[in-house]
Amino acid sequence: MKNCDVLIIDDDFDDIEILMEVLNKSGLEKVHYVYSAKEAFQYLEDVHPDCIPKVIVTDLHLPGVNGAEFINHLKSLDKYKDVKVVVLSTGISERHFEIFKELRDHDCFSKPNDLAGFRKIANSIRSHIEA
Repeated sequence: MKNCDVLIIDDDFDDIEILMEVLNKSGLEKVHYVYSAKEAFQYLEDVHPDCIPKVIVTDLHLPGVNGAEFINHLKSLDKYKDVKVVVLSTGISERHFEIFKELRDHDCFSKPNDLAGFRKIANSIRSHIEA
């Protein structure tokens, strides 16, 4: 199982492709992606404990278990307490921003409409890895 610094969970391949491209161009090449929370938990179970991703980027609107449920379950497990979570989703309400702002180690972004917006998010992800 390939280790990674960033795990992306999104069911929109176009968004995955753009984010992976800007992450790679920013120097982050250990990036893995899955399409659902179920696949994410399977990946996390299969990866060696020393290779758990430093950052998980998740959409809120996922098939099956949604992003908020994924985060709650992830953070209830002690071995993932140090993993930073970045929410990247469409249709994020002010309430979502406030909730994630209160949670330590979490960032929340609306999916951008341009490459510059994705670069900003990539810089945020990179800062979590370098911290």
